[in-house]
Amino acid sequence: MTSLDIDAYLTRWANLIHHERGLDNVRCYTADGTAGFSERAPYDRVVAWCTPPLLPKAWTGQVADDGLIVAPLPIADVPNMTVVAKVRVRGGEPMVEAVFTGGYIEATASPKGDLDLPGRWVDWEHRVPGPSWVSLAWRAQDDRLHTGARTALDRLLNAAHTEPFEGGDVDVDWPSWPTFAAALGNPQLTMAGLRPDLWAIGHSTSESAAVIQQDGVVLADSPDSPSLFALRDWLTAWEKAGRPAPETYTPTLVPADDEQGPAGWHLRLSH
Repeated sequence: MTSLDIDAYLTRWANLIHHERGLDNVRCYTADGTAGFSERAPYDRVVAWCTPPLLPKAWTGQVADDGLIVAPLPIADVPNMTVVAKVRVRGGEPMVEAVFTGGYIEATASPKGDLDLPGRWVDWEHRVPGPSWVSLAWRAQDDRLHTGARTALDRLLNAAHTEPFEGGDVDVDWPSWPTFAAALGNPQLTMAGLRPDLWAIGHSTSESAAVIQQDGVVLADSPDSPSLFALRDWLTAWEKAGRPAPETYTPTLVPADDEQGPAGWHLRLSH
């Protein structure tokens, strides 16, 4: 068994603990797991306990034919929207056999020190008086000063309008709602962390912002916010769909453009 971690402190201790317990078939290495570990390939199984930005091509190339990959994968280019995917690799080509509810910390190129902040896709953050952040699916349309992200976060932190979720529950059905929101494929998708351990998902533009938090509180920049109207439409569609579970979606792997980032496949869900 080969185990990888980006943190040398953890791998050193893990090797020692396995040795002391007589587990001589486990070797731990310090490495960027998204690149795999070709020195000990091929692997019958690859299991990830962190979330890469996409399904890495390196993994599919290092798995034996008919091997399995089980990993949390993003379903949108914002943090914390993930499912766990069971991927079969045949002839070097991956095929998703099933998806499940789940997710783990983002894979990063160095040990992660700030556990209050996602490891990627954070477009603006405040650290005082408390941590807060925002992530925009439309970041490519923002300017170099992140004006859209800064404005969206400030609008949400100083929301002029709040209302309760009218779906009948105090708390939003997580993870059904994030999965549904991601599957919409709407370019205005927005995720934020306005309070510690409380995520929010919704809609934003350069002119408006609205989100619903895990506790069922809807926040918007105004009662007449276009983003608030869009978010209400999304929530109504989610209710009409019966709050579908992640397992009910059809998964598709979409090849990534090698020139724009790491090689591999994006996971997208549809009904």
